[in-house]
Amino acid sequence: MILLLAWAVPIVSATAATPDQTTRLWRLAAQEQAALEQRGVVLHETSLSSYLQTVAERLWEQVPTELSTPTIKVVIDSRMQAYAYPNGYCFVSTGILNRIENEDQLAMILAHEMVHYFRQHTAALYDHYQMTSHGTGLPYADQGQAVGGAAMKNKIDDAENQADDEGLAILKAAGYCETEVLSLMSNLLNSLRNQKASEAVGRLEDRIKTMKARISRTRDSVPCMSATHAPPGDFPNQLAPALMANAQAAVTCGDWNQADQSISKFLALKPDNARAHYLKGEILRRGNDGNGNSQCIGSYLKALKIDPEFPSAHRALGELHFKAGRYQTAKPYFETFLSLAPQDGAREFIKGYLRQCQD
Repeated sequence: MILLLAWAVPIVSATAATPDQTTRLWRLAAQEQAALEQRGVVLHETSLSSYLQTVAERLWEQVPTELSTPTIKVVIDSRMQAYAYPNGYCFVSTGILNRIENEDQLAMILAHEMVHYFRQHTAALYDHYQMTSHGTGLPYADQGQAVGGAAMKNKIDDAENQADDEGLAILKAAGYCETEVLSLMSNLLNSLRNQKASEAVGRLEDRIKTMKARISRTRDSVPCMSATHAPPGDFPNQLAPALMANAQAAVTCGDWNQADQSISKFLALKPDNARAHYLKGEILRRGNDGNGNSQCIGSYLKALKIDPEFPSAHRALGELHFKAGRYQTAKPYFETFLSLAPQDGAREFIKGYLRQCQD
């Protein structure tokens, strides 16, 4: 599920939370963040985290506040999501990073979420949320119609407009190119159309019109230049770990098109990665109902050429040859898998296949 047109938002209310409520909000935020860590869905890649934090710091210099710089985290989720917690943690999904083309677009997503944190929209909503739902968790924009009805939707819209408006100003003040925002939103719109998310498509179309009007009112006569300081072509490499993680997440969800898109983008950057070639093979095999066997065999073989001791590729090749009746070809792959993966849970199944090959 996409959280309110790709950028999730804790929603605004006219009444600020009391100190006790703010304390409770921060505790709830910490609990939710700890739960994400326990589920193993937070991507811990030092180079990626450092890069995202560098972009965040550059943007945060333009925000007139004494609040601490937000901490950017990546959550392994193939859906297009980004959301800010009141304690300054901002999460972006691998799914939305997969759709970003340059640092300017990344900066807009982060700037948008920073406004939600800076303006403490979650805390401002908390009173209203508690009165209408008696909920125990944090309120998010995708709950709008279920919690508070039309009044809640209006508050969501107010918060989104403020985050878009002020986020664009932060983006521009930091030297990023504001017209890239329109390319970003167009990419997200195409993704929503492919998912046939008609309601979300309509909302984003309206939001694009508003953004175009904002940019036309503030755009300088001189074309803007990107503030990206990384060498040309380096941006995709910064996001490469997110592409790999997103491919795996999409495989788990059975979203073969997105999985293939992500792993293909990764392999274009890092063609010598054995795990990526193995995952490409898995996508071709599992996503084509067995009709892509010749292609996936090639991917598994590429993985083994790079790393001859990659056990999963040996197992996959053994299974493919076994199911095709090529038992003597499958046998050495099964034997190698068993020798390389002494603790693997599939050992008993593979031993059974191997006995049939010997028979």
